[in-house]
Amino acid sequence: MRNLNFLKLFYGLMLVMVSTAFVSCVDDNDDTEAPYLEVSPTTLIFGLDGQPASGSQASFDISTNRSWKATVKDDKSWVTLSKYEGEGSATIQVSIPENINDEASVVIEISNKVGVLMSETVKITSGSVEPTEVIYNETVGDKTVSSPYHVDSYDGWNKSGIGSANVTYSGASASVRASGLANSGAYEGASGPNVVFFGSLPAYFQINKIALTGAQTNLKLTFGASYSIKVGDDYDNTFDISKLTVSLSADGTNWVPLTYTKNNGDSEKPYWVLATANFTLKKAVSELYIKYTALAASSIRLDDITLATGAGGTEIDLGNGGGDPSEATAITIPELISKMTTEQTILDNNADRYLTAIVQSDVEGGNYTNNNLVVATENATTAGNGIMLYGSQVDPKELGLKKGDKIKVTLHKGKAQIVNYQGVYEVTGAKTEEWATVEKEGTATITPIEITPNDLINYQSMTVKIKKATPQAAGIWGVNSPYTFTSGGQEFAVFCKSDAAAFMDQPFAAVESDITGIVTVYKEVPQLAPRNMEDVAGFASTTPTITSATPTSLSFPATGGSKDIEIGVVNMGSNTLSHGGLSGILSATINGTKVTVNAEANTTTKEIEQTLKVSLTNGNSIDIPITVAAPSTGGGYSLISTLEELTAGKYFMAGYVELNNDKVDLTPYNYQLWTGEVSYTGSGTSSNSDLVTVSYQFKDNEITPQEASKTGTEMELVAVTGKPNTYYIKVGDKYLYNSVATTNRRLYLKDTAEDAEWVFMDKSNGTGVTASNNNTYLITASATYNYIRSYKTETQTKTGIFFFKKN
Repeated sequence: MRNLNFLKLFYGLMLVMVSTAFVSCVDDNDDTEAPYLEVSPTTLIFGLDGQPASGSQASFDISTNRSWKATVKDDKSWVTLSKYEGEGSATIQVSIPENINDEASVVIEISNKVGVLMSETVKITSGSVEPTEVIYNETVGDKTVSSPYHVDSYDGWNKSGIGSANVTYSGASASVRASGLANSGAYEGASGPNVVFFGSLPAYFQINKIALTGAQTNLKLTFGASYSIKVGDDYDNTFDISKLTVSLSADGTNWVPLTYTKNNGDSEKPYWVLATANFTLKKAVSELYIKYTALAASSIRLDDITLATGAGGTEIDLGNGGGDPSEATAITIPELISKMTTEQTILDNNADRYLTAIVQSDVEGGNYTNNNLVVATENATTAGNGIMLYGSQVDPKELGLKKGDKIKVTLHKGKAQIVNYQGVYEVTGAKTEEWATVEKEGTATITPIEITPNDLINYQSMTVKIKKATPQAAGIWGVNSPYTFTSGGQEFAVFCKSDAAAFMDQPFAAVESDITGIVTVYKEVPQLAPRNMEDVAGFASTTPTITSATPTSLSFPATGGSKDIEIGVVNMGSNTLSHGGLSGILSATINGTKVTVNAEANTTTKEIEQTLKVSLTNGNSIDIPITVAAPSTGGGYSLISTLEELTAGKYFMAGYVELNNDKVDLTPYNYQLWTGEVSYTGSGTSSNSDLVTVSYQFKDNEITPQEASKTGTEMELVAVTGKPNTYYIKVGDKYLYNSVATTNRRLYLKDTAEDAEWVFMDKSNGTGVTASNNNTYLITASATYNYIRSYKTETQTKTGIFFFKKN
């Protein structure tokens, strides 16, 4: 403080000295604080009765540190102010006579001797301001909600109004609930019982696609809202409008803030306010989006939202978005690539873009990834003419597209996004938005471009040919992919999916030949993905080959038993299968391609592990692990891997993975035990969610976690009365279910057993069991992600699930 006083004295002396030297300086700067001027609100609306309209007021506030002057412009003598000039902040009352249909402007200025420093304008509207028509209204419905529904999945909305037909809802951490203080009697039209509740931050609720006509520009938005949070032993129910912001948009992408006022409903129970915003759209739009964003966590509720025509107010400029779409602008694939960065960005906020291209993906061959539409410029022979469109909206199988189809792709403004994702040139968009439209226009011939391995990365998403290539070793397409090939002394990777239809059980020889395929990129590394067997015809093998074993391993209980393994073979001819490697209590017999393994009872104290080797005359061999559990000693755990062994009771549930995505052997921590958690922790039930697992070893009847701090959680199978092999999967007091029918990865926990029945069965290939709920199946997922997942098909992955029961 002393330093501050000294500085003031010092600067004061300097000012005196300067003033004596320069007498022409103005004397308005005695107050060295910077001038400011703020006026609120900037719009006042009156009815024909001369009284403020609902949601408006009869005064405005001036906040300033200077003297000010208010002037009613254009001689609008019907406007009377309580004060026309003053010093510092003030509240100005506005009076309007009856039966005035007009508009006026009040300009507030602060000045010095040089001139006006700042000014603000208050718009005064008087006339018929009652809403003439409800465009959109939402009461959030009265559906019973025993637990929160995410706004994306709630189906009890009660929308009405002439522009409500196509309205949809979206949000983050926003759910429909019937909790908190009811709004009954809080304001006219308060509906109850359901409300939109904003949870953990970030949280927003978005109303999409309210239809407007060209004449609907003067609008009025009202909504009910409450704030309630416990502070000590009491509750704070004061609604602060800064904690709930409202924004408007014409396209759902570009947002403009909207100011609103509230009544004093938060002064007493039920602590609900009615908020009002009168506004005028500078330009008419065909659709309006409204976004509520909470800036306080788990304390704000929203209900009874109404958009109607009115007298207008604050001018809102939403730009050109939302009007009649302008004609799409052409863009080429090289132009798209040139715009890409490692950050995902909107391609164009102002106009649709379109391109024509040829489909490279071969759905019939099957060596493509779901949701990936790979396209390239027609007849292009230079690099940089291929891209990948990614998303469920562009899955070539769902669109009925084939290799060689000529298509027109329209990328919608404000929605289509571009990114260089780990080296992949990608065009994509939000799953919930229609970011692209694909139209078939004809067919074309694809001529592969001859390149060398070093050029692969430059020709991604294009069909190429590499001449005189040789695989490092013979193999079977789809098994242990990718493969190392060499051409001209340069190594490159060749990828083939294990379930690619055209390649199933097809062996290849280690010979030199040409190879064709689409260039894909995985983690910055290029790979060549052949489309069908014609692309690899030169590597066809006539050698007798074992291609598969179903199941790939066998586990017996301590009491023993008999199980079959089916051996897949090609080019068998007159060659036969033989076996070896089993001894003691284990033996095997062969009948054609079926191997039957017999296990006698294990009378030792430890698990017995042996390897069955099945060999094909003049061909290859395959190893199949066989285990027989140790007899129960009253401790440890037993592995349950078949439906026959499964009963109601408490277990650890697990997946099983031998290799991770990078082909790293996970032995001995092959079992992935469920932690009791799901991967999505938000309030919704329409986002991808899996069962989180951790790695365990199973040996000598004991299960041991790879990391002591990461452990599985015991769950329970509860039998469903009267339904064989049907159980509830319960962890704690929650029930597991798949929230969306025939939709992958929607595993969630809920409080009730409703719709949570799981029908168990042996997995078709004999690797554990599986269970179906809502037309999805529990299956082991990739070890890279450490999840058990739900998929629409039981054969999505090769391994099912397993259970460990305490002895």
